[in-house]
Formats: sequence, C-alpha cells, structure tokens
Amino acid sequence: MSQTLTDSQRKQIHDFALDARELLTRETRELLEGVYGLYPDGKMEPPQKLPQVQADAETANLHQRLKRFLDDEVQAGLPRDEAVAKLVKEIAFTHLNRLVAFKMMEARKLIRGTVDKGVESNGFKFYLADHPKEFALYQQGKVDDAYRHFLLWQCGQVAQEVKVLFDPQALPGRIFPRPRSLNGLLALLNALELAEIWQADETIGWVYQYFNEPELQAAFEKVRVGKEKFEAKDIPSATQLFTPDWIVRYLVQNTLGRLWVQMHPDTQLVGRDLLNYLAPLQGETPVEELRPVSEITLLDPACGAMHFGLVAFDLFAAMYQEELVRAGEPGWPETPSVSDEAAIPAAIIAHNLYGIDIDLRAVQLSALTLYLKAKGLNKQARITDSNLACADVLPLNGARLGSFIKEMRFTRPVYERLIRALWQRLQDVNQLGSLLRLEKELGELIKAERARYQELPLFAGVPGEFEGEAAEEEFWAWFKTKP
Repeated sequence: MSQTLTDSQRKQIHDFALDARELLTRETRELLEGVYGLYPDGKMEPPQKLPQVQADAETANLHQRLKRFLDDEVQAGLPRDEAVAKLVKEIAFTHLNRLVAFKMMEARKLIRGTVDKGVESNGFKFYLADHPKEFALYQQGKVDDAYRHFLLWQCGQVAQEVKVLFDPQALPGRIFPRPRSLNGLLALLNALELAEIWQADETIGWVYQYFNEPELQAAFEKVRVGKEKFEAKDIPSATQLFTPDWIVRYLVQNTLGRLWVQMHPDTQLVGRDLLNYLAPLQGETPVEELRPVSEITLLDPACGAMHFGLVAFDLFAAMYQEELVRAGEPGWPETPSVSDEAAIPAAIIAHNLYGIDIDLRAVQLSALTLYLKAKGLNKQARITDSNLACADVLPLNGARLGSFIKEMRFTRPVYERLIRALWQRLQDVNQLGSLLRLEKELGELIKAERARYQELPLFAGVPGEFEGEAAEEEFWAWFKTKP
C-alpha cells in the first residue's frame, strides 16, 4: 500500500502545482502569440506574417493544426476566445502532468532518469547513444532541441501502454515550453523538499485538484459574494474535490469488501487493514453468489484521478491472491482467475476497475494512476486494456444539427422528431456525464410517438395493442410497412 501524504506535504504539492500552472500558462500564451500568431481573442495571423512559421516546417505544421483546432471548436459551438483559453489550459496541464509522471516513474525505478537532471539526465545520455541523428544535433550545440525530442520519445514509449496522456502526436504536447521555462519547471519539480511526495500514489490526485483551484475559488466566490448561482460551466470546477481517504476506504470496504465477505464467509481478509472500516451487519449476513474475482467489477462514475480506484486496487489484489491460494476448496472457484501473482496488476485494470468522468484531464490522470499502481506491484506488467471513458460530449449546435438531419434523408418524419427530441436532452451532457440515461429517454420518446400515432385514424387497423416491452420491436416492424 502507498504511503499517505501529510498535511505539510499536501501544502508543498499545492504550492508546486500553482507555481507550475502560472509558469506554464504564461509561457503558453507567449508562445501562441509570439510564435504562432494566435491571440487570446481567437484572432490568428496568416503564416506569411510569422517568421518562425516560415522558417521551420514543424512550426508551420503546428500552425496549421492550431487553425484546424480553433475551426473545429467554433463549429462545435465554442466561442473563439473560449477555445483559446481551453487550449492554453490544456497545454499547460499536459506538460505539467507528463513531467510529474516521469518524476513518479523515476521514483519507482520504472524509467531511467528523464527529468531529474534535465539535459544531464541518465536517460537522455542513453537516448543520444542510441540515436545518431540526435547525437549529431547535440554536438552542433542544439542540446535543447535534442532534449525536447527525447522527452517526446519517452512519451511515445509510455504511450504504448497509456496513450491517453502520453500520445506524442497530440497537439497540446507539441506546443513545447521554451528552454528557459522548461528549466524553470524542472527546478520546481526537482526541489529536494518534494522528493518524498513522488512515491505516494495520491500525489497525482492532489496535483489535479490544486491545478484547478483558481476555477474552484472563482466559482464559490461568485456564489458567496455575488449571490449568484452556479452556472453549467462552473460544475466541473466546483466538484473537482479530493475525497478524504477515510471516506474512500469506508465506501470501498463496505461495497466491494462487503461483497467479498458475503461471497466468502471464511475469507482471511477480515481484520486486516484492507477491511478495517468494514461495518458489522445486524442479523444474519446474506450470502452472495460465488463468482471468480475477474468477474467482479467496480465503477466510479465520477472518477477524478481515481482515488477510489487506488483503494479498490489494493483490495482487488488481495482478493486475487486469496483466490489463487484457496482455489479448489469448498466455497471457492475450482480454478483461480490468474495463474500467478505476476498477472494480478494487469488483470485488475483489464477486468475489475471502471471509471467515467466529464473531464478528459481526469480520465488521463486516472489512466496514469492505474498504470503507476500496476507497475508498482509488477514492473514487468503489460497494460494493454483499460476501462476508462470521458463523458464530456459537445452536442451539435442548431445549424449543424439541421445539416446532419438533412444529410441523413430520413424516410419518415418520426425519425427526425426523435433525433431533435434527443438533442434537447443532450444539452447538459457535459455536466451530467454518466448520470444521463439516454436508453431511458429514448424509450420514453418512442412510447410518446407510439401513443401519438395510435390516436390517429391510420391506426384503426393496428394489429393488437402493442403493449409491453416485448411488443416494441413488433410495433416498429409493423410501422415501417406503412406508407
């Protein structure tokens, strides 16, 4: 189990995250305006007016990608200035979390030194030895360019297992801090007083929360001082709070842990730290149907940086271990879910833990959290699957909805009515996330349409009453035969 951070360590993470955010945000704005000609209001200079874009093919390509990004966001309904603000935050967040991740991987001996000594890092030296072209660049004095290429290469290596955060081709990661700002960030990252915090699994979650603190404070200030209500755009910031550890353990142990105890009354996990918050039940404990561990799942519908998943991970690991030892005994599966302990970390990520969040950055950090947790148990574990999803969807705006319906060329008006009705339900999808129940909504819409048509003279010859769920398919099959 990972160490728990102290209050003073959390304060250190707080100061580090805000200092890093300020540094990266300022650097990103200066880069976007000074190099790529992109201003805060969304105005963008043509490439012929930008010397660096004209002089460098990579910069020219990024200029084109930035333009496409803005055009896509505007088409999706986001004002240009908000699209720029979104991009700035995304770039700052991506670089901060990649470097934090490298620092945590270094602490766990999962990678060679990458950020611990900057251009003098051990991993960079090995990279130069294996890449002659980069070594030639280094010898020409273009050390910073070679180091940037190394960091992107390292992202590519990790992306083979955690692509959602480390994709080296993703636009936010290509808008790279200039050497002075990068060195400033590395100085913050490598401060001696922070050395111990990189060992703690929960560090990622605290970095995430403190990075978002300015938006959180602004949202609550508006409510407290301005006497205003939270707006839809305030919901993510106002709810991105780190759940206290004891609450997480209580909830996980009395759901997942309770299930295990009911399934295996003779389990040896009771009384251990893994189940020290398990509340006693009154009366006879109901028995749960026997299932192998690989078929037991836990979903966090607002996963953040996967704090619940971290606690559940330890419990799942113990469950797999116990099943491995006791398989074949009465009340236990004949065959264990895994063949040996080395397979447990990858199995937990592939089969047991699920997470949903409306913030893509949270999903990225959840993937990183689980990756580090699994590698901490087995450095050779190969992470090939994960069950994480981002529920942040930007619905079609009115104009694009109309174009979509026109291009679909629906043969019956009812289809268009259903699409338009669903579109209304989707307007708050980026706040509701996993709370949105489209299947239920669609069922209600279909029933309303059916009732509407049954009131028309056309339905004088409708066979049967089409009542109940089983008749739904029959009704629509019949309906499609009508002119």
